[in-house]
Amino acid sequence: WEKDSDYHFSCEQFKSIRQDLTIQNIRNEFTVEVYETHARIALQNGDWSEFNQCQSQLRSLYTEGIPGYRAEFMAYRILYHMMTNETSDFVQIMNELTTDISSNPAVNHALKLCKAWSSGNYNRFFKLYQTIPHCGRHLVDLFLQRERRKALKTMAKAYRPTLPVDYITKILGFTSQDDCVAFLIGSDAVLDERRTTMDCRPTQLKLSI
Repeated sequence: WEKDSDYHFSCEQFKSIRQDLTIQNIRNEFTVEVYETHARIALQNGDWSEFNQCQSQLRSLYTEGIPGYRAEFMAYRILYHMMTNETSDFVQIMNELTTDISSNPAVNHALKLCKAWSSGNYNRFFKLYQTIPHCGRHLVDLFLQRERRKALKTMAKAYRPTLPVDYITKILGFTSQDDCVAFLIGSDAVLDERRTTMDCRPTQLKLSI
């Protein structure tokens, strides 16, 4: 995969290996490694459906006591909860958290991100987004624009009369102002002719429609 970067081919190969493991009822450390690797590759390519299938199998394998990167994938489950907003799943996640797992840096970071998300603290959310470990950032990228639009709506309501685009760029976690401008235009924000400031009141009205 790292050499050829052909996701479709790699995905089919992994699915074939997974099928063989299922048919032969092989459930060991190699099985876990296959599912973990496939899940990471799926994340890197934005294939949340394939990732979710791997994640479900890994939960079962970990429950059987087969070792693997359990804490890393618990962090992904927390991030995935934010994408789906499934309350029942999050309750189950919290029930499964042991002291050892919750103290893992990736899990701890995911919990902080989840707290910022659930409380509507978008400033902290996007700061934490910049430092998500492992492949977690790829998972958050799947719903990042949704969160940016929610934050933009809050900002347009809270500020008057205008906001500098460079400030919005920083707050919403964009790496370039051009990307932020493209997002603002796509979200129907009202910008000045030079595209350096956003007019908050008319933007709020347009986002409320």
